[in-house]
Amino acid sequence: MTKLGTVWRHPRLPAALAVLTIILGCVAAWSARQAHTLNDSASARNTALTDTARTSELKGQVTDIINTVFSYNYTDVGKTERAAQTLLTGKAVKQYNEMIALVRKQAPEQRLILTTTVTDSGVRMLTGDRARLLIFADQRSTRTDKDQTAYSATMFSVGAVHRNGRWQIENIDTFGR
Repeated sequence: MTKLGTVWRHPRLPAALAVLTIILGCVAAWSARQAHTLNDSASARNTALTDTARTSELKGQVTDIINTVFSYNYTDVGKTERAAQTLLTGKAVKQYNEMIALVRKQAPEQRLILTTTVTDSGVRMLTGDRARLLIFADQRSTRTDKDQTAYSATMFSVGAVHRNGRWQIENIDTFGR
């Protein structure tokens, strides 16, 4: 008989191989679960860095929305409000209406003109039809009643949703302001 036949006759070898097979199977199952968890995490679903065309579209449309709804002229505040009703949705409509209420009162008497220009934005999250952006903007406020102009920078976050082929802002976070 060959040496190989003698090795297989050893009573502990099959048991050791069975235990090794079970251990390797458990390691494989654990590894597969870990890989699935990594691929299924929120960061893996975030396409902000991998889908550059969609990210660019999102940034462009949100920039246009912010430049429109956060700029107004005392002679026609209603124009900005009407635009906001179509460019904003959900909670953002209520938030905007609360913010613009003071403007409606003060703008005509102070003859206010506000121009908001987004200078930069970053997409924190883009998953399917939802996104979260950090917005940096410059604002120029002119009181024509006193011939005064002031400049300021602002930063805030917005949530956006894609509906009917376009992005809309659904939430505005001014970081406690």
